[in-house]
Amino acid sequence: MATVFTHHHAHHGMSVVAKEPEAKKTKRGPVTTFLSDLLEDIQETPLQAAEHAKHDMFREHINAMSISYFALIVLLITISLPVLAYGVSRLVPY
Repeated sequence: MATVFTHHHAHHGMSVVAKEPEAKKTKRGPVTTFLSDLLEDIQETPLQAAEHAKHDMFREHINAMSISYFALIVLLITISLPVLAYGVSRLVPY
């Protein structure tokens, strides 16, 4: 995502009023803003190699856990279907 960096300013005495930064005079449309942000994001270089990035390892861990839980739920449902069928067959007289 595009990030705007602002300069830090020193606090003057309490009697001095800090000037507000002036807004840009040009107005950009949403498409122009999107395209300029997209171009800025594409030109950025990552701070860390992708294979060693911690957030990628965390995302892979979360994906592996979600796949494991999904497989466990499917397995439990598959196991419970014959038991449920047997229970229903015992309750319903022929």
